[in-house]
Amino acid sequence: MKAFILLGLLASFLTACAAGEESVSVSSSVSTAQLIPSPATSCLAIKQATSGTTPSADISAAYFRIPRITFTKKNVDKDLYISLITITMNIPGSSAPFECKVGGDALAALSNDANWWGTGTIHDSKVPAGTETFTTNCPLYCGGISSVTPFFTTATMEILGYEQAAGSDEQEPVKTTTIFNVQNAF
Repeated sequence: MKAFILLGLLASFLTACAAGEESVSVSSSVSTAQLIPSPATSCLAIKQATSGTTPSADISAAYFRIPRITFTKKNVDKDLYISLITITMNIPGSSAPFECKVGGDALAALSNDANWWGTGTIHDSKVPAGTETFTTNCPLYCGGISSVTPFFTTATMEILGYEQAAGSDEQEPVKTTTIFNVQNAF
């Protein structure tokens, strides 16, 4: 009887894992991000600024930033494409969770690496085959947070993407998460 219960628990645990979650892990370079009560300039705005001009602040106050995000692949034989980063958190006193989504060119702008940013107008957010670990080198910003009281909360960062073998059109979904804290000390 104990063996059946154990097998039932193990089966429910294995089916609870999302597809691709075991193939990629993600980590944030900060354990606690500080809320800053001013606007900021994203990596995309900096990349898109014409030579000799100052990029405009495109991140609304108040914001927090993640200086670096590291992706670690378990299967280095495939390319990994990151499609979307979603950060969610509950802010005390707010009626709905705060959500920050970063994808497309804004996601690709988080690194100057030629594979990640791509060439020309194609921006892939790609960790190529043969690379086990990749770390972005420009901060991810999440802004527009309204809070008039200090708080300390846990945020969840969810990564969506896919893995693809060279020469194949088949895409295997990837989904993984990590947590970090956000603090408003002001």
